[in-house]
Amino acid sequence: MDKIIFHLDDSKNLRGGERQVLYLAEELKKKGVINYIAARKNSPLINEARLKVIPNFPLPYFFEWDIISALMLYLKIKKICGDRYKPLIHTHTGHTPAIAFMTSLMLRCLVVVHRRVDFRLNGNIFSKIKYSSASKIIAISKAIKEILIKDGIPQEKITVIPSSFSLISPEKIPSMRKKIEKDFSLPKDCFIAGSMIALQPHKDPLNLIRAAEICVKKHKNIFFFLAGEGPLRKECESEIRKLKLEDNFKLMGQIDENISFLKSLDVFILPSKEEGLGSVLLEAMSCALPLAATKAGGIPELIEEGVNGLLAEKENPHALAEIILKIIENPDIRKKFSEGSLKKSADFSSSVMAEKTIKIYDEIS
Repeated sequence: MDKIIFHLDDSKNLRGGERQVLYLAEELKKKGVINYIAARKNSPLINEARLKVIPNFPLPYFFEWDIISALMLYLKIKKICGDRYKPLIHTHTGHTPAIAFMTSLMLRCLVVVHRRVDFRLNGNIFSKIKYSSASKIIAISKAIKEILIKDGIPQEKITVIPSSFSLISPEKIPSMRKKIEKDFSLPKDCFIAGSMIALQPHKDPLNLIRAAEICVKKHKNIFFFLAGEGPLRKECESEIRKLKLEDNFKLMGQIDENISFLKSLDVFILPSKEEGLGSVLLEAMSCALPLAATKAGGIPELIEEGVNGLLAEKENPHALAEIILKIIENPDIRKKFSEGSLKKSADFSSSVMAEKTIKIYDEIS
């Protein structure tokens, strides 16, 4: 491949989308594709890229249509590519397609836009420019593709490539269950349900808290652990106090040991009201966890009802509690869903995702 790929991500956090960028960059590197990550200076993403020895450089990303970042990217690409390589810009967040568009006018290079959220596009001319000018758009779910088509993006421009999980074998990573049981004085025969989401409105952590109250009223031996941070932290704390769930619902904050945390659970829950795909489900599946989630966005593309989990209507704590309880109360169902998750996870390796992405790069070149 005579191209160099430049991944743009302006996030200040290291969440599911940023992990997907890292998985892709690592796999491309393994397959001999030269690629760089352009992220914010000292951001968690650029720090992780350095740890993994993935080529990288910082951009300021002052605002969406930031001409300074576009000029800096242009100069950096010219220096790296010279006359030998063709640059291809691959954007991974909502604002970075604008930077890519401005840079592409100076370089006349190809742009691939990754769409990870199931929000409607803003109906202004600038959104149209960003997405219509891209050579290809990668949607991580069929649900996102349908939304893009409704917003006027030509169907032939969109390809669905689901997110992936790292190929690090979960069985080699220790569980933190004993630590959780000790730190929170949990009984040995307890049932641990958990989630790992940003405390953001579209992830709907309050839905999980309200569903937990219903579950705990029926079974005092159920304990809920929610890993993640975000602007709804104080509202979540207030709701836990209001529902008198302090003993059975714990906010863990941001955690770095994703797999260790997941392996400590008996069931994984995703309570979102909007969700592009739910890449955290892939990690939960690789840990052989039964799944309980809402029907938001692309989630039903990962959870096959009755095979690896159960689905509930979104923004409905009673419906969510009902499926959580069904999984908790039925060991045979848990075993079946556990086996189903592990089997289904094999279709979503980072290697397969990278191969499909390379195919897109080659098609548009």
